[in-house]
Amino acid sequence: MNFFLFSIFLILAIVFLPYIYFSIKLINPSRIIKPEYGKFAELKNGNIFYQEFTSNNPIGQIVFLVHGFSTPSIVWKGIVPFLTRAGYNVIAYDHYGRGFSSRPKVDYTKDFYISTLKELIDHLKIDQKVHLIGYSMGGPIVGHFANENPNKVESVNFIAPAGYMFKRKSQPNIYLKILSIPFITKYISVVFPSLMYGGSSSLKLSTDEDENRLSQNELNTIYKEQMKYEGFTRSLVSTAKNFNLFNTQKMFQELGKKNINSSVIWGDADEVVPIDGLSYLKSDYPNINFKVVENGHHDLTYALPSIVGKFLSEQLISFSNSE
Repeated sequence: MNFFLFSIFLILAIVFLPYIYFSIKLINPSRIIKPEYGKFAELKNGNIFYQEFTSNNPIGQIVFLVHGFSTPSIVWKGIVPFLTRAGYNVIAYDHYGRGFSSRPKVDYTKDFYISTLKELIDHLKIDQKVHLIGYSMGGPIVGHFANENPNKVESVNFIAPAGYMFKRKSQPNIYLKILSIPFITKYISVVFPSLMYGGSSSLKLSTDEDENRLSQNELNTIYKEQMKYEGFTRSLVSTAKNFNLFNTQKMFQELGKKNINSSVIWGDADEVVPIDGLSYLKSDYPNINFKVVENGHHDLTYALPSIVGKFLSEQLISFSNSE
């Protein structure tokens, strides 16, 4: 009997001590310090970290860059120069819960992300139409925003957008199953946070062939920095529960009926958002311009920014010239 009780105690200790240790180790998000670059926008749910990049030859148009599920706005570093050289002023920001932005304890719903983008635009006193570029989860965000606010959008552009994964015939997603069990979700999000998004605290670039790519060291440093603060994995869990990223087809169909210039670029080796979603997107959005990147993985935004940046700048220029 004593052996049985000891065994139970040992198992509980093995399970709970790591949870207690990693919970204590997490830093209160109120202690997030803005880096030397960028600014904080004080919005109703806390600070949003953003950067403004001004063109040396501005044409008077603005581009908003909206990143994906877990990797913050550092993903845009190699793409920004292509856009500013083309004459566009650029704004990139970290979603709540990611990067240097606050970690509010709210439901991270579709409407939450859309209202945050709108609030940031209003905070910056921008009253003209803007170009939107959304990467991965950022795709549905800018798509929903454009669908609901067409009078505020000059063009909407996607990079490997989430939203068509339900079309893929495969076994049920293991991460959605995990998220249906609250205690296990909470435990894993604290002790093994990288499992919440199927990634790693050290993200490995799929290629090093692009000289404009984000350096491996900078990517790892920024990623690990955001994971130090309580609220990062909480934001991921809440997003996965409250924002249907697997099926946004209806939104794309509605957006496709509106007269908004659009483009999409997608890697044919994307392991996160499969390229087979492109055929459905083209059907739902008949006038969308598209490009497929051979051997492009889901990290093409920061691993192959020369290809992506060139495509996006050319698309924006063509949209501007067509007015």
